[in-house]
Amino acid sequence: MGSARIQRKLWSWYSRSYDGLLDLVPYQRLLATTTEALACGPDDRLVDLGCGTGNLLARVAAAAGPGAHLVGVDSSAAMLGMARPKLRGTDRAELVESDLLPWLAAAPSASFDRVVSVNVLYTLDAAQRAQFWSGAVRLLRPGGRLVVVTTDRAGFGPVVREHLAERSVRSSLRPRLLAVLGLNLAIWALEARKVFDPAPLDVLVDECRRAGGRVLRTERCYGGETDGVDVLLVAELAQVDLRTATDAAPAGGTDADGVPYADSPPTTPTPTVG
Repeated sequence: MGSARIQRKLWSWYSRSYDGLLDLVPYQRLLATTTEALACGPDDRLVDLGCGTGNLLARVAAAAGPGAHLVGVDSSAAMLGMARPKLRGTDRAELVESDLLPWLAAAPSASFDRVVSVNVLYTLDAAQRAQFWSGAVRLLRPGGRLVVVTTDRAGFGPVVREHLAERSVRSSLRPRLLAVLGLNLAIWALEARKVFDPAPLDVLVDECRRAGGRVLRTERCYGGETDGVDVLLVAELAQVDLRTATDAAPAGGTDADGVPYADSPPTTPTPTVG
């Protein structure tokens, strides 16, 4: 995960101004698009992996209703401290301070109807992403849905252009929004040094498949449907034909590339790439 020390300092600093993103039009659209993709019902259990200051959890809580059970996991105590007030009045909300991958490894299988993660995956290297996908898919109940949003392109220009298409420059010169832009410059610098090394979309789709997921659709966002710097993936558990699974891939087998299957051999996805 790059330099753990650098990242912990970065997220601690980021927590102080992170909610400046709420002044950003593309960020509000990202929250709305992700909430819609989740389609969390009133009786669903949802976990937000890397919930940050709780902006998505608060949006989902309002959309899903009081019966939904929401869990947020984040390694930053400062971020979680910002999240707690937003979830007051939500009867079934739980915030957990933990490093993400150990929490995923320990969480019970098939324990959530919805699993979501927004702008976390780009901070992981290839081996860590494999752990992430395996754990996230394993958490899904049958019929559940996994929504992952992550940057796969460097830069922030498309986000700024989308925002300024709706807001004036003068109205955008708010201290907390400018602070967020400054911290994003720091993130770009870390990407240039390969501390963060975002994977391209085709790699992400393949990683999800290898972990036992089936990508239903993808779309570009956070800067526009064409130029956006983020991609949103919606996935489910891959369906296995039990009549042929034993002959096709025995327990502990590998796929055609020699990669071990997750729990059972996945089928090949047919994603719609946006």
